Amino acid sequence: MSKSKNKYKAPKSNLKDSSMIARSEFAFETSKWFLAAVIVAFHILPLAFLAFGETGRQALNTICMLYLNPILIFVIMLLYGVRIGFNFKMPIVCALIEAASIAMYYTSAAQEDYLFYTIQSTIVMFIVYAIISYISTAIGAFIKHYLIA
Repeated sequence: MSKSKNKYKAPKSNLKDSSMIARSEFAFETSKWFLAAVIVAFHILPLAFLAFGETGRQALNTICMLYLNPILIFVIMLLYGVRIGFNFKMPIVCALIEAASIAMYYTSAAQEDYLFYTIQSTIVMFIVYAIISYISTAIGAFIKHYLIA
């Protein structure tokens, strides 16, 4: 049997010294593919919906914001936690990328209180996406520490 080629494994230690979650430092070199996946999911995918006009905008607002985006966040950050471990910076960076997409693609200038609605929805969704990112990264790091490593 060959050994795993995962170069991001946490060092082995006894149970008294180890925490329940495998932690790692944030580095762009190890996070670039996950950041690329987040950018594609939150900036390229909405453009595909917007290409279909008003029907695509309605589908974007209902399907993506409520169902598809949280699932994509959870899956991408879970894979990040399993592969690299938990850190505090990556979920915040992903939540910022996701919040920028909310302000860009999910609001319409035809609304009455456009600026107020944009700021309000961006802040609320930033908090929701940050919570989902932190939870899924912690679950992935837990899986890495106890089931894989």
